[in-house]
Amino acid sequence: MSASHSLDKALADGGVALGLGQRGFREELFPQVARDCGYDWVFIDLEHGPMSQSQASAAMLGALQIGMTPIVRVGGHEAFHAYRALTNGAAGIIFPHVENAEDAARCAAHCRFAPQGDRGVPAFFPQLGLAKPPLDEAIAALNAMTRVVVMLESAQAVSQADAIAAVDGVDILFVGASDLTVELGLPGDYRNPAVTDALDRIAQACARHGKVAGIGGIKDEALLGELIAKGFRFILAGNDLDLFMPAGKARAEGLRTLARKVTR
Repeated sequence: MSASHSLDKALADGGVALGLGQRGFREELFPQVARDCGYDWVFIDLEHGPMSQSQASAAMLGALQIGMTPIVRVGGHEAFHAYRALTNGAAGIIFPHVENAEDAARCAAHCRFAPQGDRGVPAFFPQLGLAKPPLDEAIAALNAMTRVVVMLESAQAVSQADAIAAVDGVDILFVGASDLTVELGLPGDYRNPAVTDALDRIAQACARHGKVAGIGGIKDEALLGELIAKGFRFILAGNDLDLFMPAGKARAEGLRTLARKVTR
């Protein structure tokens, strides 16, 4: 895997990177499904998702083998969460519930080797293949390719968006839209002015500091179009079950309607 992976290619020149989350597909198959459907990165969830570390690693390694970028949401800010995911194939880490610049700086440090951070040196580097390059080359390549994504999910985090966006080592500010609406006392009201004002503030902070704005949790395509126009370019577009359920229901209902017609 090169330092410029599928996520970076999608974001180049102002592009939009679409991610697909994994809930139900077999871990080794999921990255290929995402790639062949036209997504740019895969979202592997170790905060809320059902996968074990071993299953998550299988998904990460499968993604690397076909040129897809595996991005892993970990369960906390402690170093071991990031270390373990990165050692076992992650090309980027999403940290939940980042509230301020201090949180962001600490998270970023866990994803990079010294002198940029405190990441520990593992036994192997799956992002670079199994034939290990010299350590100095490996560290430089991994520091360059690893993406640090911090989630803003509260009014406190939104108030600190500019300071968070200014942190060296943070690449993407990612809004957990559902959590944000709940934190604001507006569950699911994504078009409420308080929510849209918060999103505008985050987009503007990213633009000022040369960072990428991202968002997940919104299904409304018209609203997503408006957010993309405002600068949101790292989009978690749903997960496998989100996409399967409407299509599966529509297929079943269509066939039942057809069956009723032909058996009258």
